[in-house]
Amino acid sequence: MRSTLNVLTILAAGLLFLGGWRIYDDARQEDRLIETTRLAKDRIHAEIRLRSALSGAVVSRTGWIQTVEPSWFNPIPHNAWFASSSQPWIEIAPESAGRRQDPVEIAITNPNQAAWWFNPNSGSLRARVPELTSGSTTRALYDLVNQ
Repeated sequence: MRSTLNVLTILAAGLLFLGGWRIYDDARQEDRLIETTRLAKDRIHAEIRLRSALSGAVVSRTGWIQTVEPSWFNPIPHNAWFASSSQPWIEIAPESAGRRQDPVEIAITNPNQAAWWFNPNSGSLRARVPELTSGSTTRALYDLVNQ
């Protein structure tokens, strides 16, 4: 009887350990996705700033380039959550967006949305995030990635 209890205790401890490890590993994976996307965003924005400062660049009335070309990058910086080549790469905000800092839709809800959003009127570049279980958790992830 005593040995059965010891075996059950060891099995329960092992299951608790594995469950805890799984939670820890999932959190680390989420941190890696956030950091990878932040670095890609910084790389794109640095190129946007450089191209906007070059003489002869076609810029908006506020001094930012009007388009972002994938050919400027080798390899193209990807949003870690959306690496599909069939998905649009970057959405350029229309003039009517004014100096908006964030896109209207911060999460990707359909495959026709771009993983990145750039507003040439404000110089804002944002990474879109996956839609999560609630609007507040989606917003929290968006704020973490785009801080």
